[in-house]
Amino acid sequence: MFIDANEVIKLIDAARDCEEKLPEEEQWIHVRDIAATLQKLIDDEAARLEKMAQDFADDEYGQREMEEAAIQRELEIDFNWPHGV
Repeated sequence: MFIDANEVIKLIDAARDCEEKLPEEEQWIHVRDIAATLQKLIDDEAARLEKMAQDFADDEYGQREMEEAAIQRELEIDFNWPHGV
């Protein structure tokens, strides 16, 4: 799983800004925002990996279909030649 470090740095900077500017009793609201943003980064990456896996599976399936079709064509040529047995 890969999560862009620049996005995490932005969150860290935002947390530090909140800590400096807001009284302690108001900081919890922003912690929830940060947690939600981190979860979104994880969810986005999981979706990207799932799409990549699906694309790979689709490519593998398509490749296998092409190979099977080529084998079938070869078999048809072998059994349909003139003067065959």
